[in-house]
Amino acid sequence: MKTLLIIAPGREATRDSVFNLLVAETGEHLASHLCSHYGFAKSDLYSSRKDRVEEYEKRFGEVEVKYIDETDITEEQLIEINKDWYSKISVEKES
Repeated sequence: MKTLLIIAPGREATRDSVFNLLVAETGEHLASHLCSHYGFAKSDLYSSRKDRVEEYEKRFGEVEVKYIDETDITEEQLIEINKDWYSKISVEKES
C-alpha cells in the first residue's frame, strides 16, 4: 500500500505561495517551500530532491505525491489531522 503525501495548498494557489508536504494519514509535516507557481511545488518539495525521495521511501515504503485538490481530503480535514499530529509530538517532547 502506498503512503500518500499531500501538497497543500492545491493547484488553485496563486503565485508566490508557500506549499507544504504532509503525510495524509498522520498529518505529519515533512517540508515547506515558497514557489512562484503551483507547477513547481511537486518538484521542489519532492521529485527533484533525491535526498527526500530516498528518506521518504525508506521511512514509508512506496510513496505517492498528490496535490490536495487531487484527493478527497479537504484542507480543513488536513489541518485537523496536522493539529492532532502536532499535539502528539508536543506531548512526547515534554515527556
